[in-house]
Amino acid sequence: MKNEEKLQKIIAAYTPLDYSRIDLKKVIKDNYIAAEFKLNFCDDICITWRNINSTQLRNDMFVKLKKGEDIIKIVKYIAE
Repeated sequence: MKNEEKLQKIIAAYTPLDYSRIDLKKVIKDNYIAAEFKLNFCDDICITWRNINSTQLRNDMFVKLKKGEDIIKIVKYIAE
């Protein structure tokens, strides 16, 4: 399973949408995930990709990391 699909499935857990309908080019906050679920979302990402700096992820989520494609860039960087 590709990283993009994994992230789509994580995001879909917070919405009634099927994962295939999650557009990683859209802003995540308020389109897919409410701000109050930010920490849960970060936890799900850290469980999936264990090499991510969890503290940095929590600090950057919805600030620097606004879109799914922003998260994928980090995932690809740590996976290489």
